[in-house]
Amino acid sequence: MSPIDVGRTRHAAVDAAEAQRVARELWGLHGQAVRLDGEYDDNFRLDTSDGAYVLKIAAANEDPALLALQAAALDHVRRRAPESVVPRVRKTLSGEVLGRVELCDTQRLVRLVEFIPGALLADVQPQSAALLRSLGAALGELDVALLDFQHPAAHRQLQWDLRRADALRQEVVRIPEAARRELVTRLIDRVELELLPILAKLRESVIHGDGNDFNIVARDDRVVGVLDFGDMLRTATVCEVAIAGAYAMAGKNDPMGAAAHVVAGYEGVLPLRDSERRALFPLMLTRLAMSVIISAARKTRAPENAYYTVHEERAWRVLEQLVDVPWDMAQDVLFGTRAAADISVSIARRRAALGRNLSLSYDTPLQIVRGWRQYLYDADGREYLDAYNNVPHVGHSHPRVVAAAARQMAVLNTNTRYLHENVLRYAERLTATLPAPLRVCYFVNSGSEANELALRMARAHTRQVDVIVSEGAYHGNTQELVDVSPYKYDGPGGAGRPPHVHEVPVADVYRGAYKANDADAGARYAAYVAEAVEAIGAKRRGVSAFLIESLLSAGGQIVLPRGYLKDAFVAVRDAGGVCIVDEVQVGFGRVGSRFWGFELQDVVPDIVVMGKPMGNGHPVGAVVTSREIADSFDNGMEYFNTFGGNPVSMAVALEVLAVIEDERLQANALRVGERLLSGLRGLLVRHPLIGDVRGAGLFVGIELVRNRETLEPARAEAKVVVNALKDRGILTGTEGPLGNVIKIKPPMVFADADADRLVETLDRVLAAM
Repeated sequence: MSPIDVGRTRHAAVDAAEAQRVARELWGLHGQAVRLDGEYDDNFRLDTSDGAYVLKIAAANEDPALLALQAAALDHVRRRAPESVVPRVRKTLSGEVLGRVELCDTQRLVRLVEFIPGALLADVQPQSAALLRSLGAALGELDVALLDFQHPAAHRQLQWDLRRADALRQEVVRIPEAARRELVTRLIDRVELELLPILAKLRESVIHGDGNDFNIVARDDRVVGVLDFGDMLRTATVCEVAIAGAYAMAGKNDPMGAAAHVVAGYEGVLPLRDSERRALFPLMLTRLAMSVIISAARKTRAPENAYYTVHEERAWRVLEQLVDVPWDMAQDVLFGTRAAADISVSIARRRAALGRNLSLSYDTPLQIVRGWRQYLYDADGREYLDAYNNVPHVGHSHPRVVAAAARQMAVLNTNTRYLHENVLRYAERLTATLPAPLRVCYFVNSGSEANELALRMARAHTRQVDVIVSEGAYHGNTQELVDVSPYKYDGPGGAGRPPHVHEVPVADVYRGAYKANDADAGARYAAYVAEAVEAIGAKRRGVSAFLIESLLSAGGQIVLPRGYLKDAFVAVRDAGGVCIVDEVQVGFGRVGSRFWGFELQDVVPDIVVMGKPMGNGHPVGAVVTSREIADSFDNGMEYFNTFGGNPVSMAVALEVLAVIEDERLQANALRVGERLLSGLRGLLVRHPLIGDVRGAGLFVGIELVRNRETLEPARAEAKVVVNALKDRGILTGTEGPLGNVIKIKPPMVFADADADRLVETLDRVLAAM
């Protein structure tokens, strides 16, 4: 026999006139009846001079014992908690909580309960943290009142009982999509093995059992009613908050955060035990899985009933996002934050414990406690759209990346003096994305380490030390890299340009000498590189390297003019120098139309440097070069890096590459980036403060000026704009030597709606200035 209940028998619908007759005969009430939605029952709102009620006419084959259970439970809760949000039951004229009438030639059981004014939670969008916490608190109060409630009908076999999830295994075949069947089967396998055995040991009580957003009434940003007790049963108490948390996740940008608010509200009334905490997240996933399985099964047996699919697609979206999140990590998220931190105390502790030249973003710093995809969350639970942290390339806390790190960390982490498959697989996968002759890899821990190593290689190959860099460039935080970074050595605390470093003007077609309308701008800017080569030669020295980002980040979010790198590379190589391209900020598909930024210039560097995005926040970097240069570096001195290329880092990096491909994030960067640039350029017409909008893919800069003719930089205004965006829930930053460029480099999962929100919010901020 199938474990799926297709539903109670539906009979001819009762009309409003019959409902009004029932109210008169059984309760002596006269009023207007209006039909309400219901899966099985015929429900009516009844407005009378004595108040508003809901008349519930049960399905013909409804078990009277279950209706008695509900009536007894409501009465019990009202006696235990008079201010509870459950509706009051009105007894019939004969003093019964259940009436019996004949309708459409069928005996039907009827009840009359208080109508609770407000909106269904499903219709309240967005749902605030306060509202979700109120939901948890309301269910917690209900469960506290029910802890000592007993009723024989509560010991029922219900298909929605989370302790019976394994009974649904045979119904997985009803799911039409193979990938989704595999996902649910994998989850049920783990639930059956690791979760179900402990459920029987958890605290039990009678629970409501169906805290979905169509059963909850809200008003004034709080829950004022819990409806529909048809799924009441005795089961593990924690299932109550698991079910509500699962439904709260649906349709949210941050499903885990939404569930965490529900849990916080619940625990404020009814604290969970340690064993219940450990079971909570897998129970949430189980409820979502049961929802999609039951929906699929019912659709095959009763396709005419659309009610079965009301939650289905939203449940699938949450499952697909969260099924691979490690359970212990999810537990940390669900229970990790409970109250806002005192920012002033944290700042004081930071000043005491950390170096004071470690900066903080924004006038009022943020205490960020969690990230998910393109969102960050502070200690108060407030959500921020992250539009400039490019390190979590495939999204904050990507479950596949987290799982890859955890799996490998549990097995082995060591160095490259041992053979290991991960480092070999990653080197092969990485070089497959690069043009020949870039085939030899060295792995390090950061972009700074990678750039430092690249300079060592260049010097070993050329036996020269002089380096050419762009004005305003930044390449890392080691002393060697500070020495080749004008952004640092010309800034506060800097010692100025060292003799072996040679700057060339930024190839900036907005602010520089040659503008965007000059077809030869790239060649003209490249001529500065040739001049630097000549100046080095005039001192009877040779060129070691030309080190440049493929798109300039610290230089002001600059997209280089066409032909610039091609001509510059010719000048450097003709002098025997090595061309190093820094892809730390823009590699791995960020520019959209290409996987690597240098490909926009139709060039092949001698050395490519990578960092930040490689590990999605895990510290990993790389240098990739030709066999010729690698052989020059192999001069007898061993190169060893304790952590570079370790199995964990390589497992993480492999998963990042796989996610970029599987989720088509390069294509996403192209599409969303074009939408974002188009929207921002539309603001140029309305806001004179915007001087230029530039970028490629999800690498975008907005330059603010006080005067479009003189290009006077609007540094102070840029800071105001960035802080105003932060106050409106969007995180950006400032960049460029003049501090007047707003930088936008979000995680690659940035969506169309995010781009639109950023444009619309910036429009309002600028209009208010």
